[in-house]
Amino acid sequence: MKEKMILIVVAAVLAGGVGGYVLGHERGEWRDGMMGGYDKSESKNDDSYGMHRMHDGSMMKNDNSRGGMMQHGMMMVTSEKEFITEMIPHHQEAIDTAKEVLARGGTTPEVKTLAEGIIAAQEKEIADMKSWYEAWYGTPYQASGKYDPMMRDLSKLSGAELDKAFLEDMIPHHMGAIMMAHSVQGYIEHDEMKTLTKSIVDSQSTEIGKMQAMLKRF
Repeated sequence: MKEKMILIVVAAVLAGGVGGYVLGHERGEWRDGMMGGYDKSESKNDDSYGMHRMHDGSMMKNDNSRGGMMQHGMMMVTSEKEFITEMIPHHQEAIDTAKEVLARGGTTPEVKTLAEGIIAAQEKEIADMKSWYEAWYGTPYQASGKYDPMMRDLSKLSGAELDKAFLEDMIPHHMGAIMMAHSVQGYIEHDEMKTLTKSIVDSQSTEIGKMQAMLKRF
């Protein structure tokens, strides 16, 4: 079932792009390896719901050159250590972007609450992962500096325009984290990692649905 679930996610990404799918989390479909489709015609910006346009103007694509984790494409890892190494900067990017939204956007209570929730949850998860890394591998976590950002440059945006870009980019960003959480399942050695990955799948699946609903109001 685990392998089937990952294959379904990968197939969905190849067929329509990570941003083009709503997870059927509330109905338990995700746990069965199923995902509900999203109608791209409902979006005014097909880039964010098809192949995702990156901050440099390129489209999200598969890139095997980075080893286990394929940046801007299918995010797969093959060990707990690799998961932590890749997820910490991925989380940090989400936190930094959410803080930008609170500083210059947050034009609706829903967007503000979302940004605050991302910061609180992912800062705690980063702290946990750093603690586990040192305990499990005998050395403090050190950032490699090789992380390739998924979010566009938002420094020139503010207000509703910033909020909209944040939602458009955070949907595929969350999907990447969910894919990574699933890919590590066959390599889990610690209960802490099992709990963390389940939390990432549950919370970020729910947030994807909320963000897609918010985008319809912009």
